[in-house]
Amino acid sequence: MQNKAGTIMIQGTASDSGKSILTTALCRAFARRGIKTAPFKAWNMSLNSYITKNGAEVGIAQALQARAAFREVNVDMQPILVKAMGAGETQLVIRGQAVGNISYQERQHDYLEIYEKTIKSSLKKLRATNDLIIMEGAGSPAEINRKTPDFANMFTAEIYQSPVFLISSIEKGGSLAALVGTLKLLAKKHKKLIKGLIINKFRGDLDLLKPAFEFLEDYTGKEVMGVLPYLKELNLPEEDSASLREKWQRDNNQDNNLKVAIIKLPHLSNFSDFNALKMEKDLHLEYIAKKTKLSKFDLIIIPGTKTTTKDLVFLKESGLAAEIKKANQKGKMIIGICGGFQILGQKLIDPKQTEGGQKELKGLGLLAIETEFLAHKTTHQAEVRINPNLNNQKIKTHFAQANFSGYEIHMGQTNYLNETEALFELKERSGQTVKLKDGAVNKAGNCFGSYLHGLFDNNNFRSKILNLLRKNKNLSQIETYNYQAEIEKNLDRLADTVEANLDLDKLLELSRCN
Repeated sequence: MQNKAGTIMIQGTASDSGKSILTTALCRAFARRGIKTAPFKAWNMSLNSYITKNGAEVGIAQALQARAAFREVNVDMQPILVKAMGAGETQLVIRGQAVGNISYQERQHDYLEIYEKTIKSSLKKLRATNDLIIMEGAGSPAEINRKTPDFANMFTAEIYQSPVFLISSIEKGGSLAALVGTLKLLAKKHKKLIKGLIINKFRGDLDLLKPAFEFLEDYTGKEVMGVLPYLKELNLPEEDSASLREKWQRDNNQDNNLKVAIIKLPHLSNFSDFNALKMEKDLHLEYIAKKTKLSKFDLIIIPGTKTTTKDLVFLKESGLAAEIKKANQKGKMIIGICGGFQILGQKLIDPKQTEGGQKELKGLGLLAIETEFLAHKTTHQAEVRINPNLNNQKIKTHFAQANFSGYEIHMGQTNYLNETEALFELKERSGQTVKLKDGAVNKAGNCFGSYLHGLFDNNNFRSKILNLLRKNKNLSQIETYNYQAEIEKNLDRLADTVEANLDLDKLLELSRCN
């Protein structure tokens, strides 16, 4: 196409308007045309992250967008990541590496020059090695309370005067007013960058909406580029916690044979770990945020968390800790992932109060491990197999001859007490061959944990866990679906949708003008 890539930017009237999904769809649609395409999100605030091949941390949405473009994700696609820790404190990740915990004031003032240089440098590198960059904003570009540059939105668009397309979800109403209001609040120079409007999540008769488009175009002077339909059962990993609030209400068939509970921790991270479970046959999935009789479930999962000690306190104060223990005593299976794994241990030690809580705290006591929190953050892609020296023959036999892949993101170092056995043997970390311990399992074999995110994305792991539960209930074994194939099918479905409802040739033409 050209020596330097063209750029377009997707901004939204609010969170969960469809920015990430549209960016993903455009990455796949243009990449299918043979255009070397890359995603870019300058600034991201999310607890749902992913680890690149070289151990760098980025937002999971950018990993999916890179996959959509048939690319490996790298830090230039998402150079600044902010992870909320509560009480006005965040962990700042720059170019994939955690630089420390900082306050809101520090984030807004002390790092401005670093943000500017980092964003410009990463975008310049991407433009030099691609044909087209699809940039994604964050939240809304019209946050009038913001005193510093809007690095996530218009600052990035202005670097190369990129054409911006403003998307708004019509699902809950108020979409047209949101588009008009956003444009009204933008500075004149920023309003000029908006080249078109996009309506998302529409259901119904499009002819009924057309008169509104005529008014919208006349009133704003901006073209309505297209209307995207509401897509049912789009089974893709999500990053935006705004969409998560609805999904906690999701309640599949309660008559299904297997019942799985996921504990909704206040600081839950990497909720995409359980996306693959949503479409499993014969499975009722429920998200639990308050005291509930957990012994009615076959499997209780304690997920990852950004602040393990605070969420352990929540479990105790809410009564969920006691319910988890009761369920385990009754033979129900408990699985902890990352922070959830740490919570299952005997003790959490935080001498420097890196998590902002207590220096020492008793865990749930279901695994004979203890975890000490350190300043160093462990981030790796990893591959594991079942511990070949595991004495628990039931678990060892059930998981034999299988390798599982995932990624580590944690601050703590876990030590094994007494004769505790590791669940897995780490075979590979960030491309290097290793032989290390991961996770732990109790003697009964009904409580175990691991540091590995993405375990349930492995078809064989998911199948083995669910069929072990079925075996315990004398149920027939069921073959699991192929989650990775499902992702690819849905990425193509997204691309087909934008091909049918947006003028991609026009978008491409506008991208070349900057």
